[in-house]
Amino acid sequence: LSRLTARRPVLLTAGKLTANASISENAILVPADPTQKILTAILPTSAPHSRLLRFTTSIKALAALIDDVRLFLRLWGLCGIWAWAVRTWKQPPRDGVLRAIAWAQVAANAAYQFLENGAYLAEHGVLSAQGGRVERWYAWSSRFWMVHVCLDLGRLARVRALRREREQRERVSRQGEGVLEEKEEKIAREVRAAEERQWWRELVVNLAYAPMTVHWSLEGGLLSEAQVGALGVVAGAMGIGEAWRGCA
Repeated sequence: LSRLTARRPVLLTAGKLTANASISENAILVPADPTQKILTAILPTSAPHSRLLRFTTSIKALAALIDDVRLFLRLWGLCGIWAWAVRTWKQPPRDGVLRAIAWAQVAANAAYQFLENGAYLAEHGVLSAQGGRVERWYAWSSRFWMVHVCLDLGRLARVRALRREREQRERVSRQGEGVLEEKEEKIAREVRAAEERQWWRELVVNLAYAPMTVHWSLEGGLLSEAQVGALGVVAGAMGIGEAWRGCA
């Protein structure tokens, strides 16, 4: 794969956040095909066996094609970010800190998508770009991804603090009104468990993304392909686990 293809992140849109987060949507960036990174690292490109070499080459070509299709389909990603901004405008988070973070994330993701679109179109000759601009645009798009991840970690910290305040108020309320019925207490426990599970999932995902944001923001990179692949697998596994739980 070319150096540019290996540097591209992929934008995914996650579902709604926890009940007290009040941020309607969270844009998440992930590496472009972690499987490709692992295969590239463990399968030697100069294998003595001709069949293994042909297989490795075919896998790399297929991964590059999939990556290119993903970027093409994401050319309209700014429309989704605009819709996210409209929802945030119409239904802003009640907490002032979360509201500021939400708008900062919208701006960061808009800048990311704008720069990635420009780099992709320039790479394919649609736009004119000379003197290494394409690589710089990809690098700057990844830097805005890094801004998003930092903001999301701040959002999670704020959500945690607000949840503790809410639970404290609920405990005081229960002491004044008496013990809840068993059914109501069970529902409350399930809600708290779901919020806690969602919070930890988002934290692990962001911690996995953080080193990759630095890696793709640097011209020479920082991590090996195997490390990028492993981090991508961690983030992807968290998403698959949540989807599986939702289907259960």
